[in-house]
Amino acid sequence: MASPRQVCCICGSPRLEEMFASRGIGFTLAQRPNDLTLTSAALCLECSHVQTPPLEDIASYYDTGYSFQLSNAEEDDIYSVQPDGACLFRSQHQADSVERLHELTDGLKILDYGCGKARTLSLLVGKHPGIVPYTFDVSDIYCTLWDRFVPKANQAPYSLPDGWQGGMDLVLSFFALEHSADPCGFVRQIAEVVRPGGKVHVVIPNMYRNISDLVVIDHAQHFSGASLRRLFEGAGYTDVVIDDTTHRAAFIVIATRPETMTEGIFRSEENLEPILKGARDVAHTWSDIAARIADFEEDHPDGPAVIYGSGVYGMFVALTLHDRSRIKAFLDANPYRQGRDLLGVPILPPDAVPQDAGIVYVGLNPKDARSIIEGVAALHRRPREFFFL
Repeated sequence: MASPRQVCCICGSPRLEEMFASRGIGFTLAQRPNDLTLTSAALCLECSHVQTPPLEDIASYYDTGYSFQLSNAEEDDIYSVQPDGACLFRSQHQADSVERLHELTDGLKILDYGCGKARTLSLLVGKHPGIVPYTFDVSDIYCTLWDRFVPKANQAPYSLPDGWQGGMDLVLSFFALEHSADPCGFVRQIAEVVRPGGKVHVVIPNMYRNISDLVVIDHAQHFSGASLRRLFEGAGYTDVVIDDTTHRAAFIVIATRPETMTEGIFRSEENLEPILKGARDVAHTWSDIAARIADFEEDHPDGPAVIYGSGVYGMFVALTLHDRSRIKAFLDANPYRQGRDLLGVPILPPDAVPQDAGIVYVGLNPKDARSIIEGVAALHRRPREFFFL
């Protein structure tokens, strides 16, 4: 993989600090192991943005190679597990957040931009049938799912129709901006389809709350609150709000399209040093985790093991292990993942943990891992040793 670009793609500064480079620990969200040689990241000292090299032939990848959660219209990621064991899925949380933050009146034209299968928009339509849904993505592989709730005339694979310019009341975008090789172009194109006075609602991973974002190789952009503000205000949006509390592992940007979008010089007096330190800490954490996995495996060379979590963290653990043959299963509470294989290993519900598995590698966000594992009774019915990231 080529090294990151020589200038920041948010502010144009050449003051980039190479902060992270490692072999074999990057993944795509489509859950394919990184077959490239290097995952790397650079930190902009002017605006605190972190960028990694975009995938080669990125357009082709998202057109035919992505197909994220395509097999089931309702498949989703778990956002949280409730005290009664019920799962709150990410799209439902996103839909609930849109409802709280915007007035969804009949006739409101809502575009889901970079939408994939547009699960959040479908939930909003189900609850607010008077809104008018539109979908856009850089592929046509999701069209059969859009057909269930979006009129054909309101669907746009590959490119936005000229007739949509300035026509949308609200543009939603969930976990798409971070994939773009050109984030400035991304937010400008959104502005072109919003009516003056209309709103955008953009959700982006927060690397500082969920460190896995740094090693997902199809995420080319890793934002801070400061770099997001610079991106949107620098593009000409007004009333920019950066929300880092509604979603526990993501930023939400809400902004208004003014009558005239005028790109200007962005000036900020924010102290970036704590953010820069935080970015460096995330990079250091991944290097430390890899070393600790190696040490733990060397100290526990025998007996069957399982990995709790089949997402990015779980894959990281599996691909870091020297001897993966000892892993008998991935455990995952998400019913949409159970029954599948990952890296040739079955994904089982937590209650089905093999009794002879004496080692549990916990492949979860370190911020939440211990509290989640404490609540999984099946793991504590016999003595086991746990490795936490």
